[in-house]
Amino acid sequence: MRIGYGTSVTVPSQQERWFSEMRAGRTFGRGAIIAGVAATFAQCQLFNPVASGITVLVYRAAGSSVAADTMQVRQHNTALATLIGSGFNLLSGAAASVAEIRSSNPAAQDGTIIGPQQVLATTTLSLGEVWMTELGPGEGLLVANNTLNTTTVVNFFWNEA
Repeated sequence: MRIGYGTSVTVPSQQERWFSEMRAGRTFGRGAIIAGVAATFAQCQLFNPVASGITVLVYRAAGSSVAADTMQVRQHNTALATLIGSGFNLLSGAAASVAEIRSSNPAAQDGTIIGPQQVLATTTLSLGEVWMTELGPGEGLLVANNTLNTTTVVNFFWNEA
């Protein structure tokens, strides 16, 4: 609970932890737009490199499609082909993440589906509202659309410990 001058504000413990981790420079975010390519699915992955020595705690993933679609969150423990980059530290000016954002446009979906969610065109689906999953070294989480040749927009927020 946070207490101010003469008032009290109740803040859930999950948010308090996120604020504490952010102030310590251990929270990150990054998104990507994965263009649709003929006869392929657009996928975006948060990947914890094999030799990272860290644990990635996924706080939230969000995805949307330019068309009505079924967005999927999938577990995939192989790095996707294209490196987009490291995450941006949510403590402005602090070091970039160890975990990577990667993408690919395969003809068949990668990984194992954890859960599908139906979305309308340009509607953002927030996947895992708070503390979604934990990724050890060499593990990844991806968000993908389920319609061929459709652009996907994905955002990840995570903590590295």
